[in-house]
Amino acid sequence: MFNQINGIMKNNIGTGLAIIVLTLTAFTFSPKTDNYTIEPNLSELKWTGYHLVKSYAHNGSIDVKYGTLTLENGDLVSGKVVINMKSITNNDLKDQKDNQKLVKDLKSKRFFNVKEYPEASITINKVQKTDNNLLSITGDIRIRGITRDITFDAQRILLKNNSVEFSANIEIDRTEFNVMYGWSIENVVLSNKFNLQLKLVASKLGPQ
Repeated sequence: MFNQINGIMKNNIGTGLAIIVLTLTAFTFSPKTDNYTIEPNLSELKWTGYHLVKSYAHNGSIDVKYGTLTLENGDLVSGKVVINMKSITNNDLKDQKDNQKLVKDLKSKRFFNVKEYPEASITINKVQKTDNNLLSITGDIRIRGITRDITFDAQRILLKNNSVEFSANIEIDRTEFNVMYGWSIENVVLSNKFNLQLKLVASKLGPQ
């Protein structure tokens, strides 16, 4: 009888120790997940489009509307940023008439059709560190209601206790999103590629 009781006690102790070890292991290796909300007033998105024949570029900006980033143990793992396409501006044309004409064209059905598609978005699905200390980001981008896969490099500029900042250069093929100048000669002389310079500043959600 004594040996039977002793065996039961040993088994219970062993089971209890195993549970404790598993619990501590899970606690030790569980990633620390933090959610950050993107600060539109501190973030920015700049665009550059290129004219092939005249060898010049136009540039401007678009407002970041809202978004979130998720970090695990201080590393970016996912996120989404929504862009207000109605806010698109031009920064290089000083003549007000020319400036307004270009912005009107960009907002029209021939380009971004902001009346029907007032928002664009970039979604971050996967992040890998590269050898040159950058982040290789895989996700998708949605423009004019069309979603395409995208891969680009980003850099983490700043990480404090309650805020984080990332920057990235993204090259887009406008023809994949039906951003066309009709079938006129103007469409032929415009580069299919345009560049987005993205800076995201985000603050931590929840208890600080």
